[in-house]
Amino acid sequence: MLKSGLAILQEVSVPENSANSTYKAVTSVDTISEKAIHCFEVDGVAVVICKFRDEFYAVENSCSHALSGFDEGRLRGFRIMCPLHGATFDIRDGSCTGAPARLPIRSFPLRVVDDMIEIDVQSAADGS
Repeated sequence: MLKSGLAILQEVSVPENSANSTYKAVTSVDTISEKAIHCFEVDGVAVVICKFRDEFYAVENSCSHALSGFDEGRLRGFRIMCPLHGATFDIRDGSCTGAPARLPIRSFPLRVVDDMIEIDVQSAADGS
């Protein structure tokens, strides 16, 4: 589903690549456009994948201030902006970079394997 020309919401239920891996295949690298916000659900966790300067990043799709999603937010450099009150977070680590939020959001380990973006939602970092 396309929202405001920026966000794509998809539910992903893809098996793990190996029995010992906590990474889940989410989408092809070709589906993630530069400087756009793409929203997915991975193992019940709402996740945003962003691409900036040819690098991919994954953070939770929930502002720590008002619990609003980033579906209609904006990406400015490495900062993702909540559409509700304008709080900003660094997509590299989830750290809070602008009020009114004070707490970080989770960031997720991400890797690219055979042109597929894989995310480990079980090993989230809290951005602090």
